[in-house]
Parts: sequence; structure tokens; C-alpha cells
Amino acid sequence: MEKFIPLLIGLAIFGFKSYQNYVKEQEAALKRKKSMAPVPTKAEKPVHKTYVKETRSDAPKPSYIEEIKEMNEIQRFKKDREEHRLAMSRKTNLNGENQKKDIPTEDFDLRKAVVMSIILDRPYQ
Repeated sequence: MEKFIPLLIGLAIFGFKSYQNYVKEQEAALKRKKSMAPVPTKAEKPVHKTYVKETRSDAPKPSYIEEIKEMNEIQRFKKDREEHRLAMSRKTNLNGENQKKDIPTEDFDLRKAVVMSIILDRPYQ
């Protein structure tokens, strides 16, 4: 507690000195503002603006015919591509069915496969 009192006194002195410097700077700033003479503004002559009425000209309406033709071409291209894709898938399905008929199917026997793998991969030779 005895060490705490000098610390408080030091902080109080520091705060007081800071406040005095702040007040001193404020007074100096006020003097600086007073010493500067205000810059007189030049009296400008009033400018009379004349407004010109703009006439609107009828702008030609944009032609959408070209865009419609382009969209029709795009749709036709998409339709042709879809038809071609369907035809190719049908063709591959037919070929796939023929291949499936040619290959005989056998049942998978797990026991037989394990025996064969043991015979082929003997641990001791």
C-alpha cells in the first residue's frame, strides 16, 4: 500500500501536465486561426443559362428478324444434334445386343475360382 501511493501521485501529476499541454495547444490553435486572414471570395457575375429544347427524333425500331433467324438456326442445330445422338445410341444398342448374343454366359463358381488360384499361385515351389 505504501508503494501504491507514490504511483498514484505520479499518475495524477502526469494527467495534470497532459491536461495543461492540451489547453495550451488549443489556445495556440485558436491564435493561428485568428492570425490567418480569411481569403475574400471574388464576386462572380451571375451566369445566365440558356436551355435548348431537345427535339426527339424517332429512332428506327430495332429489327429482330435477324435474331429470330439466328435462334431458329440454333434450335434446328440442337434438334439435328439430338436426333444424331439418338440414332447413334440406337445403333450402339443394336450392336451391343448382337455381341451379347454371341458370348455364351457361364455361372461363376467361387469355390472353383479359389481352387484354381491356389493351384496357379503355389506358395512353395
